[in-house]
Amino acid sequence: MQPLSIRIIAIAALVAIVGSTQVGASNLGSYQPKGYLSDYSELEPRGDGSGALLYEDTAVDRSKYNRLMIDRIQIFLKNDAAYQGVDPAELKALVDYFRAAIEQAVAGRYPIVSEPGPDVLRLRIAVVDLVPNRPEASVAALAIPFAGVADAAAGLVKERPGSGLFVGEATVEMEALDSMSGDQVAAFVETRVGKKYDIDLDDGIDGAVKKGVGGYAKAYSSWAYTKQAMDAWAELVRERLDAAHGAAKSP
Repeated sequence: MQPLSIRIIAIAALVAIVGSTQVGASNLGSYQPKGYLSDYSELEPRGDGSGALLYEDTAVDRSKYNRLMIDRIQIFLKNDAAYQGVDPAELKALVDYFRAAIEQAVAGRYPIVSEPGPDVLRLRIAVVDLVPNRPEASVAALAIPFAGVADAAAGLVKERPGSGLFVGEATVEMEALDSMSGDQVAAFVETRVGKKYDIDLDDGIDGAVKKGVGGYAKAYSSWAYTKQAMDAWAELVRERLDAAHGAAKSP
């Protein structure tokens, strides 16, 4: 039986899905909305090949938002993830990490506040379909077949993130609301999947295996790729705020 905390998370995810009210699927491609956002109907492919979906209300003067109010970040494990043994304390640590990453990204320009206001943008963020790393997995998993390495180098597993060459997965559903009216000003959805091995056959198959094994510990550390994704999403918050204010891209 799953731990009570994990079952509660699954139930909460189901409630969120059932409670979804505005879902426009025609422009979402293969993505299945999880029901966290207040509206999916205006999302469109970001256009950079990442598979991310983005919406920004161009009719709103987004430059008026100079402060941020961040709702408590939510995390939902993927229901069919092979590994579900996650300590609730780890999930809280991820929530804290993500919030801290956002605060650091916007520091010095966009203060974090706790009350709505005419210049306050409210951020709602959920990390959904989270697939945990499993750091205690057997070292024997490193000895991937040579054919597997060749297939990976040929790009045959790029569309199979569930294969043994990948570790960790997370999707973010994020929206910015006018803190006074609750109107959706922007929304963003993206899935990031981490690779266990960095395959490169320039030095031959043996060299590729050694390179993959050498990067194993780092790739398989707890939540390594999830945190990398959170860092990137935090920077995106700053990037879009700067763009709305006509500022140069953050260094």
